[in-house]
Amino acid sequence: MKNKYSLSSNLILITFLIGIVNLFFYDYKSTQELVIFISILIARYLLFILIKRRFEWSKYLLVLIIVRSVYRLVVVMGNVDIHPVTKINLSLQAIISILAFAILFIVPKLKGRINERRRYLSATRVSSAQH
Repeated sequence: MKNKYSLSSNLILITFLIGIVNLFFYDYKSTQELVIFISILIARYLLFILIKRRFEWSKYLLVLIIVRSVYRLVVVMGNVDIHPVTKINLSLQAIISILAFAILFIVPKLKGRINERRRYLSATRVSSAQH
């Protein structure tokens, strides 16, 4: 995975576009809900830019977006009045956001651990072959 930032930022852009689709399907009961929704959309777009430009602290905003997505998913799934497309879109947003987080932070750590093990195993093999 050569450019994890580009891939992750594109995934966040997809969640932003899914959010725009949700704008047309979700029935907002108050202006406050609409303002919160638009601010989350702006945060997603800002996150897209921050990850694309490789800001290290963008991971904190990404974690907040993931927590908000999971919370919103739990709230909406129990509501029968919500359009099914909105439920599917919220599920996709949560999954894609978690995938973007995994690509940025979990996969590189796993690769580092695997490479450490390989170096350790190859070093022990070389030293045992010399004896």
